Amino acid sequence: MKVPISWLREFVDVPGDPESLAEMLTASGMKVEKIQRYGDGIEDIVVGEVSSVKPHPDADKLCVVQVRTGCMDLGVVCGASNFGVGDKVPVAQPGSHVPGLGEITRRKFRGVVSEGMLCSAAELGLGDDHTGIMILGEDSVVGTDVGDALGLPEAVLELEINPNRPDAMGMIGIAREVAACTGSRLKDLSALFQYQAAGPPVSERVQVEVADPQGCPRYAARVIEGIGHAQSPTWAQRRLTMCGVRPISAVVDATNYVLLATGHPMHAFDMAKVAGRRIVVRRATQGERITTIDGVERELDLTDVVIADESQPIALAGIMGGQGSEVTEDSDAVILETATFDPRSIFRTSRRHGLRSEASARFERGVDVGGVDAASKLAARLILEWAGGSAAQGSVDVYPQPVEPQLLHLRPERARQVLGAPLSDEQMVEALDRLGLDPRAEGERIAVTVPTYRVDLAGEEDLVEEVARVTGYDRIPATLPPGRSRAGSLSPEERRTRRLKRALIGSGLFEARTSSLVSAQDLELIGHHPDAATKVANPLTQDEALLRTSLLPGLVRSAVINLSRRHGDVRLFEAGLSFHPNGVEAPTERLRLGLAIGGAIPQQWHSPARPTDFFDMKGAVEVALQSLRVTGVRFVPHSGYPFHPARAAKLLSSDGKELGVFGEVDDSFARKADVAFVLSLGELDLDALIDMGGKPGTAAQIGKYPPTLLDLAVALPEGVASADVIATARAAGGPLLESVRIIDVYRGEQVGPGRKSLAFSLTFRSLERTLNENEAIEARDAIAAAIGKEHQGVVRA
Repeated sequence: MKVPISWLREFVDVPGDPESLAEMLTASGMKVEKIQRYGDGIEDIVVGEVSSVKPHPDADKLCVVQVRTGCMDLGVVCGASNFGVGDKVPVAQPGSHVPGLGEITRRKFRGVVSEGMLCSAAELGLGDDHTGIMILGEDSVVGTDVGDALGLPEAVLELEINPNRPDAMGMIGIAREVAACTGSRLKDLSALFQYQAAGPPVSERVQVEVADPQGCPRYAARVIEGIGHAQSPTWAQRRLTMCGVRPISAVVDATNYVLLATGHPMHAFDMAKVAGRRIVVRRATQGERITTIDGVERELDLTDVVIADESQPIALAGIMGGQGSEVTEDSDAVILETATFDPRSIFRTSRRHGLRSEASARFERGVDVGGVDAASKLAARLILEWAGGSAAQGSVDVYPQPVEPQLLHLRPERARQVLGAPLSDEQMVEALDRLGLDPRAEGERIAVTVPTYRVDLAGEEDLVEEVARVTGYDRIPATLPPGRSRAGSLSPEERRTRRLKRALIGSGLFEARTSSLVSAQDLELIGHHPDAATKVANPLTQDEALLRTSLLPGLVRSAVINLSRRHGDVRLFEAGLSFHPNGVEAPTERLRLGLAIGGAIPQQWHSPARPTDFFDMKGAVEVALQSLRVTGVRFVPHSGYPFHPARAAKLLSSDGKELGVFGEVDDSFARKADVAFVLSLGELDLDALIDMGGKPGTAAQIGKYPPTLLDLAVALPEGVASADVIATARAAGGPLLESVRIIDVYRGEQVGPGRKSLAFSLTFRSLERTLNENEAIEARDAIAAAIGKEHQGVVRA
């Protein structure tokens, strides 16, 4: 929302400079994004009147314009064509200064000398429109400085309006905020909404039927006939331009002006193009189409609310008018529409058609139903002043269920408890009075009457927030709520998750945050059926139509993007929720750990560069288990999409429960995901692992006696898992076995087909004395015997 300060001053006394005003509004919760200053740097640019327009003798896209500046006539070569003889335009004479272009000099274009230039709004720094020359109002005086004609320089505040504050989407709403912050009052605005109606009763000119009162709670129409084609005044054009709205004509500018002033969107129909002079507000029928003002033909849906005449839709309600009923230079009479529409319906229709407008942005938030009549009167008054004509008497106002101001109560003691501030009852009454809520003390409560424009105030908590906002957040001390509350801390699960993240980051991985919303294609990519996922009731796009059942789609997408941008070593993890339907309304949530490792390991001083592989992923899984202090788990071979049949593993608990899978992806997955590198994925059940995690242990005693190192090679059937053999060795080695690790795997003639040989390095140590060799050999032999018994292992010499 852009707020020219000079316009704001018409409604309320504005104290201080723009910076002070911006600070005050921001402190009240109405954040000011920036302050724009218009007109700085404009020097010696004057108002000129076009005397003639002729084609350039040697350029098809240029014209030669004679323009009168009061003291002289200038010939200017121009490439725009949106003006004609008699129009008032900004003229930069030789020696003048245009922002962004510098000093203007005489220049020759294809043999014709141009004695200056005609300026667009963009060239003057007054807006973004550079498609044509800025046409000034007919009231502009030739020869005067453009800055004086436009009221420059001007400061404009750009505000970020919260979605729950539709009342602040207009100048009058911002003025109310300024009044509340300063303790002043709005100026008397009653004269703005008065005009002379000299025509017949409006009911003789137009009929209105609201067939869908749910979609349109209130619809008012006024009629103005005998209008002329004219431009709006220069001062009005300036305000529209600085607010980001391009001036078009007196009628259209008047409706846009009212929108910016009151926050209430309006629309004008050419009455001659409304069949039967009858307005019908209804839902669209199947197959109906409309071409909107932007020239796009749109197919309507049964849920779309439309404004129609006797034969067809003439506007998408609350969003954009139709091309067939648009007001043009030939329009003689207009029907002024002022209405309120159901915010949810406007939001759905706007999103489905991909069509956003200033009107829809306000109707989606909720427009003041009580302000319809005032906005309609203001628009009628401006059109009569700017375009002439006569207004029919009264309006057709269809308002079947009038909305009354809401009565709410505030308990001062409750407000003090929530805010933690010793505010008196009188201070609260004063704050609510400054907001125009008419507070009244009723015993231990304060009763307030909420105007219809404050649709965000629905309960006592909202009133507490308003008291805090007007009092000043900086005046409320930082205190803890009374009672049993205490300073917060992390739960045991949160502490373990944080420890897990730190361990993974310390081992070289980076934390990723991916969306919980995925598409059906994302789930199919990893082998999950979309029908087994929870569907989003109102998705923004089809790419976000389902809740994820796995963290892998987002990690795969992130890995592919990183590697496509030449980040050669991708190591990502994410601890997040997956969602699983359970037959009730809300899905079951599971905390999971996703891992993605791909690309290459860069060259180190101790090792050459190499592609990542299964063991890099296995190492990351082991780091995760170690950080959570999880023991008693096993790695067993796994095969199944999307993993490589020989380079993947399952993680099992001691009782056989599956805790996760990980491994390299297979070629079919790589082709579908457009992965041109070795990629390993993993996903673990973090909820289960946290439950299995042990408590912080004590540091192990460092042995002061030397270890005894022995090797053992055992031939085994190919299907025996290495993790099972290691578990057997640890169980059989007794207290003297300090560590066991595999140092070699051999397959070949010496062990025969269908078999493999595992070579182990065994470390034995006693904490009490030095072991003799026989003790270590006995323990090694016990391990060999256990492996032979449990896994049909044969010791190799």
